[in-house]
This record gives sequence, structure tokens and C-alpha cells, in this order.
Amino acid sequence: MKLAVILTLASLALCCSLASAEICPGFLNVIKTLFVGTLSSYEAALEFFVPDADMKDGMIQLRNLVDTLPSNTTENILKFTGKVLKSPACA
Repeated sequence: MKLAVILTLASLALCCSLASAEICPGFLNVIKTLFVGTLSSYEAALEFFVPDADMKDGMIQLRNLVDTLPSNTTENILKFTGKVLKSPACA
């Protein structure tokens, strides 16, 4: 559970760094399907980036961890993600 939250926050920090001009829509799709999509839709979103077998296995393990989170935790992570994306720091 902590790993999923840490990865999500780190991903958001990278997306909203001053060096990034725009957030990659494919990456946003990966994050969205990580929390609200089906396993098959998540795997399809990952394939866009052509991960090797070890990367894909790690991401599937992450998805399995996310599935163990209480629904209110998932909702709060998504709310926070939306807040970060709409913040002036990410504009």
C-alpha cells in the first residue's frame, strides 16, 4: 500500500516538475487505469510504452497492491492527483 502511494506521488512530482512542458496523455492513462481501470485496460495502457517483461511484471504487482487498498484511499489518491494537476505549479 505504501509503495503504491509513494510511486504515485513520485510520478506526480516528475510530471509537474518545472522542466516538463506538458504531461504525457499516455502516462495519465496509465495512472488512471492503475486506480480505476480493469487489469486488462491497465496492461493495455502499459503496452503503449513497450515495457520489458520485468517492468511489466513490476507494474502488474503494483496494480495488485492498489487493488488491496480501501476504496476511500483510492478515491483520496485520485482527488489529490486531480488537485495537483490543476495546481498553479503544474500549469
